[in-house]
Amino acid sequence: MKSKVPKKFLIIIGIVIIGIAVSLSFNSNDQKSISNDTMTETRIVDWRHVHGLGVDAADSGILYIATHGDFYQSRNGAPPIKVDQVRADYMAFNAPHDKDSPLYASGHPSTGGNTGLIKSVDGGITWQSVSKVLDPPVDFHAMTLSKSDPNLILGFDSGARGLFKTTDAGKTWETLEYPEYISALAISPTDSQLIFAGTGNGIYKSNNGGITWNHVAYQGLAVYALNFDDDGILFASVNSFGLVRSDDLGVTWEDLANIDLTITSIAFDSQNKILYVGGFSSDGYQEVYKLSYDLTNHEIIGTNKGLK
Repeated sequence: MKSKVPKKFLIIIGIVIIGIAVSLSFNSNDQKSISNDTMTETRIVDWRHVHGLGVDAADSGILYIATHGDFYQSRNGAPPIKVDQVRADYMAFNAPHDKDSPLYASGHPSTGGNTGLIKSVDGGITWQSVSKVLDPPVDFHAMTLSKSDPNLILGFDSGARGLFKTTDAGKTWETLEYPEYISALAISPTDSQLIFAGTGNGIYKSNNGGITWNHVAYQGLAVYALNFDDDGILFASVNSFGLVRSDDLGVTWEDLANIDLTITSIAFDSQNKILYVGGFSSDGYQEVYKLSYDLTNHEIIGTNKGLK
């Protein structure tokens, strides 16, 4: 059964989506804070809100950055460059695990309305429609792809019209039950039936492809991002805790060092143990960082600080 969306969570999600400059501090008494000492003027980018990150499956030196209004690439840690020919709001974005699969996104065209599911086969330069899914089209704010089954995509409509699943790369869709309003989704890289969902009431887990769900962690707390690396490590961004990780499929969780960022997107270069995170700082600036897995090394990829 679907539960009603908590009013408090809708407010929080609205803040994250719209990018209102508020402070949602991820401080913990036993966490070591990482300061932003690597800021340079060359990293200032004229973007509005960062909505999604992804690493190219064929070239791990390419980081994709989906934002409100534009799509960017950062190559080998260089400052992000706008690459899309037509402006759009890329609300949900996922880079494929398979080098032969396209980039997928959802959101809003510059003309208004919703895009449904869209794809790009040229690194985000041009985009084509895949499916409306519904009429009017869906607006996925949470979406995930399967590594073990490249044709499997899950998306949750921001209007709470459903959790949708396709096993044929968007040709047909089925509707799944969902536990709460979903803010983040992640599929295990080794088991396409194992799915995690972030909500305003913590993290839920499904062992049967989204048919049934069980609560596993962070009850009562909003979850802003979830993602698996290629080795099965699950990272999450949780209110009051910040960045956390689980090496045992959600049974136990480790609190990681804190950065001044409400993290709304997580991506990986698993081979080189590099973690990319995007979100907004306590003073409201939209930023993307490159981090080591243990967070001892970090550098900023881009920020709009200095443009407001």
